[in-house]
Amino acid sequence: MLESTAQVTIDHQTQSIRCLYDKHAGMLLGYIFEVVKDRKLAEEYLVKIFSALSLLREKQGEVDINTWCQLLKYTKTKLLLLHVQNRYEETHAHPGMTVVGPANIYLDRLNEMQRRVFCEVYHHGQTISALSVALNTTEDLTRKTLKEAFLIMRSGG
Repeated sequence: MLESTAQVTIDHQTQSIRCLYDKHAGMLLGYIFEVVKDRKLAEEYLVKIFSALSLLREKQGEVDINTWCQLLKYTKTKLLLLHVQNRYEETHAHPGMTVVGPANIYLDRLNEMQRRVFCEVYHHGQTISALSVALNTTEDLTRKTLKEAFLIMRSGG
């Protein structure tokens, strides 16, 4: 007799992602749309999120994202990263017209290194030691950069 469970784990990765997509893509698109307020951008982000999830599963094997809550948490993390990346890249909608993403006055005050350290630690939860290794700097320098970022944002400039 088959047992009914709240979570369904599927061995085949493609089917697992397809199942997640079939079940939650509509709600996830609605959530992303409410965050970015642009339907086309929300659709692009949805594609990028499921593509990244697929690549993550190919790289690391089975990833423990199989419920709505886990998918939403992964999406929030990914949206922060996508939003920070897109904010500082200009997109050209039509020749001669440049559209720039919404500005974040606090992050705009920081230099590139301060912004990266702040976002990695504060938004993505990366540890100082792991970030220091990734940036090829000392932990003291990374801590100092993070403190500077907080001071700049608190002081207003």
